[in-house]
Amino acid sequence: MKKLIKISLVILILSLTASVYAGVMMQGFYWDVPAGGTWYNTMSSKAYGLRYMTGGKGINRMYFPSPSKSCDNAGYSMGYDIGDYYDVGQYNQYGSTQTRFGSQSELKAATAKYRGYGVSCMADIVLNHRAGTTSTSYASGKCTWSANKYHQYNSHSDPGVFGGYLDVCYAQGDYVGSPYRDIKDWLNWLKSTSNAGFNGGWRWDYVKGIYTWVIKDMRNKTGYMFCVGEYWDSNTSTLDWWVNATGSSAFDFASVYTLADICNNTGGGGYMPNLVSTTKSFAAKNPTRSVNFVGNHDTDPTYSDKMMAYAYIITYKGYPCIWYKDYFNYGLATLGGQWGNGIKQLVWVREKLGSGSPAIANLKTNDGDLLIYESNNYPGYIVAINDNKYNWRGSWVRSNNYRMKNKTLKCYAWYSSRSGNNYQPGSQWCDGNGWVNIWAPPRGYAVYAPNGY
Repeated sequence: MKKLIKISLVILILSLTASVYAGVMMQGFYWDVPAGGTWYNTMSSKAYGLRYMTGGKGINRMYFPSPSKSCDNAGYSMGYDIGDYYDVGQYNQYGSTQTRFGSQSELKAATAKYRGYGVSCMADIVLNHRAGTTSTSYASGKCTWSANKYHQYNSHSDPGVFGGYLDVCYAQGDYVGSPYRDIKDWLNWLKSTSNAGFNGGWRWDYVKGIYTWVIKDMRNKTGYMFCVGEYWDSNTSTLDWWVNATGSSAFDFASVYTLADICNNTGGGGYMPNLVSTTKSFAAKNPTRSVNFVGNHDTDPTYSDKMMAYAYIITYKGYPCIWYKDYFNYGLATLGGQWGNGIKQLVWVREKLGSGSPAIANLKTNDGDLLIYESNNYPGYIVAINDNKYNWRGSWVRSNNYRMKNKTLKCYAWYSSRSGNNYQPGSQWCDGNGWVNIWAPPRGYAVYAPNGY
């Protein structure tokens, strides 16, 4: 009986670990989305297409903007200068009832739509600071703290302040009326479908300004949900320290800048092995806690050949986060509708050929222009990303995936930004020992898997 219990616990732990980065997330907003309170309705209208973007699976988590109203510029604020925590678009105060994104009823409808399709809903949470003054009144009547509840007016230390806003103090303890208790209660309030309906965890804003124990406690006291922090640092050891201290995942700012260096260097001078280096990619160092992304509402450093970056974050280790603006506004979903190209097809590859959570092995990493790695999941795939400016690049590699052996490998996803090279690479034969000759077009990628899927 004890043996069975141990086996069950191991299976449970493995399941929970895998769930951290299985699937694909989308950040459902960008800076200065249209004002006027229509954004939640826009997000709702995209739910079906995003959930079933590949004809089967699509995203499994939608990342919503900060939902609470600001007392500085209601109706126009992007939500990072919160005033009334409990006003998510239902009180007429500070110039409007709705927030920039919509009303409370529209927020609830949007989260309900995604949940109905099996997509978790994650909220952007600002713990560090608050807008207004110590005498500001709040229509909800909640979180009405006196001046000494902010670091500016007490003797407690604090890791960092932001933008001159009131700096919330959690160090005074967990008691009725304390910021610690009030914020914990507010997060649980946001989870209720009667209020907002967030069931997919929290994105922690500006975590450098908050003690790690606060993040850890807030996660624990809201049900150990999936959480990811904005620890804006490219040092993978620092990111590793932070996720271990908080129990949350972290956005992979290391690979964001590694990718930008490669993709923006259109002359082909990037160094591809950096993408599998544990000092240049947090996904390589700690994949179960890494959320991979290319751009977001704060930073969008890759301005050339961005599809090379998406090929990496979607097919490599970690939990990829697609950005709304790239997918819809910049046309990277299908790149004009050509089959085999775009984010949609890469998501299909990850879900159909990599079981949503690829187990990666590096096959060729010693070539500055060419990176090749494979997923050993069922049935698996081999990815080649080519940094060379002009030439197709290829290499003989030996697959460790027995499902590849004695099979014709078809190219299921591809792209090249070089004129005349954006066409489907030819199929390749993988022999009984796993040897196969893999090719990718210049400034592009190719993904191969056994024919028949």
